[in-house]
Amino acid sequence: MVRDQLADLYRGLPPGARSALGRVLRTLDAEFCRRTLPDPAAVPVGRDRSGRPLPWWHRRLYEGT
Repeated sequence: MVRDQLADLYRGLPPGARSALGRVLRTLDAEFCRRTLPDPAAVPVGRDRSGRPLPWWHRRLYEGT
């Protein structure tokens, strides 16, 4: 998912660029929340392949899934 790639990129940026991308991501995330619904079948805290908890956007229903 592209949002996962953006999160990875965000973590690797220097502070100034991270702040700028953070502002963009907050706007995009708010729009994504507005256009999607919580997935009632989603595992509350699923895990990725490395064992990290899945981000909130993996627990949303949207067109194309």
